Amino acid sequence: MSLFLATVPAGTQLYHGTWKEEPIEGMEWLAFEVEHAMIFAQPMWRPPPPDEGDGDDDWEHINRKAGSQRPLRLQSSNQDAKYGYLHTYVPKNPLRLLYVDGQSGAKTSNGTLDTQDTLLLNMTDTGGPMGGEFERATGMCNLSSTEWNGKIDGILRMEGGFEIILCDFEKHLERTDVMAMTREGKHDPFGGWTYTKAVTSRYFGIGNERVTVDYEDFVSVFAYPNVKGLFDNDVQSDYPMPRLQNVQDSELVHIRSDVTDMILRKDWDKAKEVKNWQAVADEVVQRYSQTLQYLHTNQHFRKDKDALEVYLKTLLQPFIDGTGRNATLETRRCVAQTIPSLASSAQSATSLAYRTLYTITHHICDTLLTSLSIVSSPSPPSSFESVSAARSLELVDELVDYLNWTSWKECGTCKYEEVCFIPIWMGGTHEDHANPRCLNEESSRRKYGYWSHASW
Repeated sequence: MSLFLATVPAGTQLYHGTWKEEPIEGMEWLAFEVEHAMIFAQPMWRPPPPDEGDGDDDWEHINRKAGSQRPLRLQSSNQDAKYGYLHTYVPKNPLRLLYVDGQSGAKTSNGTLDTQDTLLLNMTDTGGPMGGEFERATGMCNLSSTEWNGKIDGILRMEGGFEIILCDFEKHLERTDVMAMTREGKHDPFGGWTYTKAVTSRYFGIGNERVTVDYEDFVSVFAYPNVKGLFDNDVQSDYPMPRLQNVQDSELVHIRSDVTDMILRKDWDKAKEVKNWQAVADEVVQRYSQTLQYLHTNQHFRKDKDALEVYLKTLLQPFIDGTGRNATLETRRCVAQTIPSLASSAQSATSLAYRTLYTITHHICDTLLTSLSIVSSPSPPSSFESVSAARSLELVDELVDYLNWTSWKECGTCKYEEVCFIPIWMGGTHEDHANPRCLNEESSRRKYGYWSHASW
């Protein structure tokens, strides 16, 4: 539901898997993880002779389910093909990309494609191979060359691994290697365990500064107060998920125009220092995640007013003047610990990222300080103390429900050859989404159901 401008530095190694040895021309996809591209570095699948098992219908079904990132333009197969090919490319110059957040490369009916299909392209027919992927990619590249004045080279998305739909391979890339790949044993169209390990290692970022995101200027559907009906849908999950299917056309036109304006005002050639608001957000989560969960789950605090008061006083002591309480100054000091002041970030003060982080951090600080005020106020003895503690923690409970941070779902450190397993298209169950846990290769197999009607 959010769109950012992003850059991939020149010289970054990227991969493309296909059945073709020749350099790729025109529009195609690129993977950041080699294991992702290797899924598609296979000979073109073709039906065996009629007397050798599966018939044409079965092989057509398998081809259709070969994976979302089969090369975008399907070609006739070479009946004598023995190899697929893994191509390695590097950008000649920095790639200028539009990053569509979420699992926007996943072909599902859960709304993962809404930002592209409904907001940007107004696509109503998403049938055809791979859930209309060729038409979708063509549409995005057409937008780049027309409405966006050629200022975008491609689209950055996450499917399982991160990928780029690049609008012109020849213009932007240099091929540095191509390697023939043989199919060892039964081909796994989902990539197998090595792919799972590769993509789950990127939960906290692509790594190695392979992508730089501009957090100063972005567009988010959540920032439009007149957008109604985002959560009025039938997506099944353990908490509400947004979709654009019920948003009014006038609002979609407004947001789409803002995306175009964001792209057109971007000066890619002018180096400008921008604040890494993702790092600021990470700092806020790192500081308060464990504390809030501890307060939320510790039953002792709900019965012992004095213990809760001591804990909150110790936590908030850096912001409280010993000569007297002042709620406004205390909240200001608390927020300023992680959020830059307006004076030191005048250019950033009006950015959506700044306003969002300031609002969230102010809410956290104000809640904790108010909880301390409740629990430290004079109260009658006996049972009223537990009532005071309970009321103080009700505010914390409401805050935890509001934030709903993913850090509270993390598995912790898994054993060797285990991953923290969550639904990553196409795998995963509803239980995996509600309660992620460490799984090994065997226990992570054949787990489906979360993604509803997934397309290939």
